[in-house]
Amino acid sequence: MQSIFHRALGNDFHKLHPELQKKYGLTSKQNLMALGQGRMIEIRDANPIVRPFLQIGIRDHLVFGERGKNVPFTLENYFYKGDGGEETFSWVRRFFFPYSIRGFDSVMKYDEKKRKIIDEIGKSGILQIELDIHVTPEGGLFMESNQMTYKGKIPLPGPQTSVYEHYDEEAKAYRVHVHVDHPVFGTVMMYEGTVDTEFLPMTYNNIPDRGFLE
Repeated sequence: MQSIFHRALGNDFHKLHPELQKKYGLTSKQNLMALGQGRMIEIRDANPIVRPFLQIGIRDHLVFGERGKNVPFTLENYFYKGDGGEETFSWVRRFFFPYSIRGFDSVMKYDEKKRKIIDEIGKSGILQIELDIHVTPEGGLFMESNQMTYKGKIPLPGPQTSVYEHYDEEAKAYRVHVHVDHPVFGTVMMYEGTVDTEFLPMTYNNIPDRGFLE
């Protein structure tokens, strides 16, 4: 059984750094989860005018307006089968600010017809994004949003998100860089940091609220 990333990348999957292959090659068959802990060097934006509008996405773990430096961060990845039997890769992100904890959650699946990974954003999965992905010359993984839709039906103009992840041999940790850019307002959010990751046995007892995990 191939992971959704292996299917999307094809033979290029083997060009990923071995540690990225280990993480993004996981499927429901292994019964493992990836638990990451680290710090974001900085969470910032270029246009603070948009921050108040971002607060509307807090309850759905869609987006948030807080910014800061050296922000503690956790990332939980779960690999399981959805209700329709499809391989599913979920992301549970938590950012620990001095006076609040913010979430940014999503679920990824592979679309057979489009031959692309679809990212369902937020606990509700109300926003769905097609992802273009490729392997960088250094063996990193680059993901970029393409078409965004509301509930998978209504096309929406929206920000473009790019995610770059690579493995730092010296730090023995994953490094992640995320940039959300709007065509009118510019940079909505940008963060980067280092995440130490361990792989643990997965049971349904350690999966969080399944409200967004189907």
